[in-house]
Amino acid sequence: MGWEITIGEDVWEADVRDLGDGRYAVSLNGTEIEVDASFPESGVLHLMRDGEAFELDVQPTEAGQAVTLYGTVYEAGVLDERTKALGGFGGAAGGDEVVSTSMPGKVVAVLVAEGDAVELGQGIVVVEAMKMENELRAAADGVVKTVHVAAGEAVTGGAPLVTIAAPEEA
Repeated sequence: MGWEITIGEDVWEADVRDLGDGRYAVSLNGTEIEVDASFPESGVLHLMRDGEAFELDVQPTEAGQAVTLYGTVYEAGVLDERTKALGGFGGAAGGDEVVSTSMPGKVVAVLVAEGDAVELGQGIVVVEAMKMENELRAAADGVVKTVHVAAGEAVTGGAPLVTIAAPEEA
């Protein structure tokens, strides 16, 4: 899956391929590097590249993600291919956010129910992929419109897990 990442005035086209065993091929504007990656806890990303270790704190914001590296916070706008095709963050004019995972996996837990109010950064669903549990979070405030999955269910990459409506639509 590809993403468009914006930090300040800089824009990168990014793509990630799973190489197995926690290794990934990451392409940034066509330049590919290999990294080892793990998510030891929600919001924390460990990366290894050429023997150098990096720990990043990643938290959702209204504009995308706040990424902290070596004490410096970078505000990153992140659009996946689907959202970019729909014209920007949050989908088309209706504003619904569809929470999905980019990789196939198994739903470990659904943390919300239809009708629940959710806040930016709140955990929505936990998916196990590649032996790691990933808590997917709300990218904005809203109300859970539809829960598409249940705990224990296998899901494909890109499948809708939960749909969140903007608060004014609920």
